Amino acid sequence: MQQSRMETDDSGAGEGPQRAVPWSAWLTRQAWMRWCARRVPQSWAQWWATTSWRQPLQRVLWSLEGVLYLLLALMLCHALFTTGSHLLSSLWPVVAAAWHHLLPAVLLLVLSALPALLFTASFLLLFSTLLSLVGLLTSMNHPDYARDLNE
Repeated sequence: MQQSRMETDDSGAGEGPQRAVPWSAWLTRQAWMRWCARRVPQSWAQWWATTSWRQPLQRVLWSLEGVLYLLLALMLCHALFTTGSHLLSSLWPVVAAAWHHLLPAVLLLVLSALPALLFTASFLLLFSTLLSLVGLLTSMNHPDYARDLNE
C-alpha cells in the first residue's frame, strides 16, 4: 500500500529533519531582501560583502557591552549601599535600646553564672587528675611495666 505524500509549506514543515541552513540563506530567500538588494548601489554591496568592517563594529559592540555591564555593576552597588545604609539607620535605635536594656541583664547573668562555671571547671580538673592517677597506678601494678623500664 502506498502512503499519501504530505503537503508542506515553504519552511518544509512535516518533512522531518532538515540539514542545517545558515541564517543568511533565509535572508536571501525573502523577496524584500532581493528588492532591497536591487536598489543598493554596487559599492555598498561590495562593502557589505567584505569583512573589513565587521571587526571594528564587533569591537565597538564589545566595548558598549562592557560599558553597560560596568553601569549595571555600579547601579547594583549603589542600590545595595543605599539600601544597607537605610537599613542600618533604621536599626540603630533598636541596637541602642537593646544595648541599653540588655547589657545589664547579660552582665548580671554572666556574673551570677561565674561561681557555677568556676565550680564546674575545678570539678573537671580534679576529676581528670584522679583519672590520670588511677591510670598510672593500674599501669604500675601491671607485670609488663617493670620489664619495660629495665629494657
